Amino acid sequence: MLNLLAWFKFDVGEGAFYAVFGFLFVFLGIALLVAFFSVLGLIMKKVNARKPRVKKGKKPQTETVAASDGEETLSPQTVAAITAAVAMYFEQENVKCDFVVKRIKKL
Repeated sequence: MLNLLAWFKFDVGEGAFYAVFGFLFVFLGIALLVAFFSVLGLIMKKVNARKPRVKKGKKPQTETVAASDGEETLSPQTVAAITAAVAMYFEQENVKCDFVVKRIKKL
């Protein structure tokens, strides 16, 4: 057995040391990455969970829908008219629309 290991220039103890050191290095690196991304996820969850403040005595506006630029507002009747026009266009063009209204709730 000693003759078989004679060609190997490292001791078994030194090889074991390098293996254990490598395992620990990789494990600690992965643990640090997991901890970093967990903390980052918690921070992003806190930032995204903030709700706009509502002043006392004022109800939030639910009657109008904000336009994409944020300057103009659309009434619910205008939104309904635009939705109906788009639906009619798709119906005339025989385009398969994946959007289906299943239920409408009154707020």
